[in-house]
Amino acid sequence: MPRVLSTKCLTESQKNLILQSGWSLVAYNAIQTKAFPNLSYLENAKFENGIVTSQTSVSILKEKQVKLKNIFCVGQKTASKLKELNFSIAEVANYGEDLAKIISTTYTGLSFSFFCGRIRNDELPSLLKKNKIDFTEHHLYETVSNPKKFTHFFDAVMFFSPSGIKSYYAHNSFKGERIICIGKTTAMAARQINNKIEIANKTSVESVIVQLVKQVF
Repeated sequence: MPRVLSTKCLTESQKNLILQSGWSLVAYNAIQTKAFPNLSYLENAKFENGIVTSQTSVSILKEKQVKLKNIFCVGQKTASKLKELNFSIAEVANYGEDLAKIISTTYTGLSFSFFCGRIRNDELPSLLKKNKIDFTEHHLYETVSNPKKFTHFFDAVMFFSPSGIKSYYAHNSFKGERIICIGKTTAMAARQINNKIEIANKTSVESVIVQLVKQVF
């Protein structure tokens, strides 16, 4: 039976998708997030236009009861979580680069508040700066590596962020396993390990699993 490692803990339904496809599964969180302590200024604060790129940011915004009139977000899962909290979604894109292009084309006269982690992909803010879009970054959390060394071989490893790749391969070497990534940003980091990378069709955990089970042993 082929064995897969997920560098992110999965829900029961996600686990079942893998197990029912004939794979054995090991899952752990290769990274963890920790909210910064100096966020009291956000308590019940109001913002006109917010950019949100992660579900971690959504959780912190909810906790601080931040009010956002319009939200521009990355990822369908992030958008779904925002909708559950009754936030108004103006635009959704699969990647930060795509969202930056939408904003730079259609919303040039607006100012934005970008809610993100201290470690984040540079594409979105770089493109906004290049196109002279006014925005302020709010760093809500830090990403912390959760290193773990594995002694047995995995036929495939599923990755969900560049930080997850860095964490895993800091203590484990490449042994010919399939490397399956949630999106192109994660894939760019994975290519430093090996050039043969598989990328999910959509930026969701379920899509990564679909990519995994395409290959039959």
